Amino acid sequence: MNEKRILLAEDDLISATLLQESLTSLGYQVTLAEDGRKAKELFLENPFPIVITDYDMPDVNGIELIDFLKEEEVEPIIIVLTNHSETSIVIDIMRRGIYDYVVKPIEAEELSLKLQRAFEIHNIKKLEKVAKREREMRLESHLDWIKWKEKMGGSGRSKNLNQNLFESLKTSFNQGTGFGALVSLLKIVSDSAEIEGDFYKIDTEIMSLIKTNAVMAEKALYTFSEIDEILNGKIELETISLSNLYNEIKNVTNEMSNVLDIQKNYLYLSEKKSSFDHNNIKIHKNYFIMALKEILTNACKFSIPESSIHIVMYIEGRSIVISVYNSPILNADRTEGIPLEFENIIFEPFFRLTKYVYDDYKTLDFGLGLTKVEAIIKRFEGKIEIKNIIDHLYAKSQPKTKVICRISIPLVPEKMIE
Repeated sequence: MNEKRILLAEDDLISATLLQESLTSLGYQVTLAEDGRKAKELFLENPFPIVITDYDMPDVNGIELIDFLKEEEVEPIIIVLTNHSETSIVIDIMRRGIYDYVVKPIEAEELSLKLQRAFEIHNIKKLEKVAKREREMRLESHLDWIKWKEKMGGSGRSKNLNQNLFESLKTSFNQGTGFGALVSLLKIVSDSAEIEGDFYKIDTEIMSLIKTNAVMAEKALYTFSEIDEILNGKIELETISLSNLYNEIKNVTNEMSNVLDIQKNYLYLSEKKSSFDHNNIKIHKNYFIMALKEILTNACKFSIPESSIHIVMYIEGRSIVISVYNSPILNADRTEGIPLEFENIIFEPFFRLTKYVYDDYKTLDFGLGLTKVEAIIKRFEGKIEIKNIIDHLYAKSQPKTKVICRISIPLVPEKMIE
């Protein structure tokens, strides 16, 4: 989403056009509304971070528009344009909780300064909201983990598994398959099974669901065992050149055709650079390939059909950076990509952005794939992040939201190379 978007509600077409041109020259994307009613419609279609509204407008005036915007879940920063300088009117405007006002005729420099500060405040409020939502999600997940332990009767069986991983076993148990469904099904069996002699009689359909979810849960626990081995096991890392790494990545891209064909996506790899021959990193090849395939599969899974996925590889400072870019599908709430409040928890076990399982991709859809990827990159002393970026590559088109998965692995110092 372009955070420099402004909704301008002004019934004077000449004034509105001049102001739009002035703000556009300053880098803002301005959408015009000829009155308050049209402004409400445009805001409902796609909420704006900043709304500039005239005070006097026919039909729905500035005050009515302000009252409407104040009731919206996503409340914008509001600046009012007015011909009035009377104290009583100014006080009435400010009492409604707007950010600021400008008395006409408008001075471009004054409005520009107010807008700069308005966007700063918008970003602060956005980050505060993100932090609050992240805390809420973590609390909800922690409570779900407590409920799960209670359902298990407080047994100490989990102590044999990696404690750090199990502490992160946080899921809302309404995602369709696995531990949550298995616990629920066992409760149903406990309540509904009938005794016949020395045996219990269980409904065939319920037993079939138990088997399915038991397999899923077993796969999840196996994955936890793999992650534990990656983090704590004796894994021998080898020193390889970046050219060798590039060739491995290229081989992986050639092996992804079955995954790409599902939604007719395209995969492109940047060109090999001559500097790759003279720089090295320490990794475990098989684990790196495993991580890259998981990242590319996720990129395909959540990309717009027939869109392109790009892998860009370059040296930055004393690290090799491998970035994967994709064009994300819309989320259920019509947002694009990774919401800010999810960026810090997307690698946690059992977390995933969607409740829907994409069976065509044949993945373990528990949100454990990225947990494993993060463990692998950490073992290489590297870093990984997944977030949204705004792509301004094509000047003639609107900026587009892309998702970037960025891996950074330190280069081996030359003096350490034998």
